[in-house]
Amino acid sequence: MKRVTRHIGLILIVVGVLLAALPLYRWATSVYYQRLAMNAFEESIPENPAPSDLKTPVEIEAEPAKEELPTALGLLEIDKIDLKAAVIHGITEDDLKKGPGFYPQSKHPEIGNVSIAAHRGVYGSWFRHLDRLKPGDKIFLTLGTNRYQYKVREQFVTHSRDWSVIDSMEIAELTLTTCLYTTTSKRLILKADLVDVINTPVVHPKTIE
Repeated sequence: MKRVTRHIGLILIVVGVLLAALPLYRWATSVYYQRLAMNAFEESIPENPAPSDLKTPVEIEAEPAKEELPTALGLLEIDKIDLKAAVIHGITEDDLKKGPGFYPQSKHPEIGNVSIAAHRGVYGSWFRHLDRLKPGDKIFLTLGTNRYQYKVREQFVTHSRDWSVIDSMEIAELTLTTCLYTTTSKRLILKADLVDVINTPVVHPKTIE
């Protein structure tokens, strides 16, 4: 009987260690993939761009607006919550291990809704402080050759199956989505309006396999 008890105790200890190590493993995995994505993004930026690479405001305005989101990796920056992360394309479980991900339904930033999802309590927990943002706070998204500046409009909670939040209503906006700590059936949604477009000499980054 004592031997059985010892074996059960040993099994419980092993299970406890594995459960404790799981969050650490997830965090390390996320850091690794995010570093790869960030390196790919940074390597795509020319160190000494030629003047011909820069476009004047007139040239930018004359360019026809595209409907689809560029295929380049993005860079999401929110100073208020100390967030700087490379944004990949996709929102599957494997995608979100690597960092924030663009919804496939996202439109071109200058004409529609750019939607990004990220974890809040597992892996890199990129959006863990998303609830701290208030109307008027600034968000920057670098994508392709442009750096887009957004201003927070609102945040609210909705059902996890409410896909209307990522619909494009012909408004240039940014939508950030993440889970709640207390339930998996609800989502925290943040909406921000596009207020400025800054042209920067950035070429298309590599993709992360």
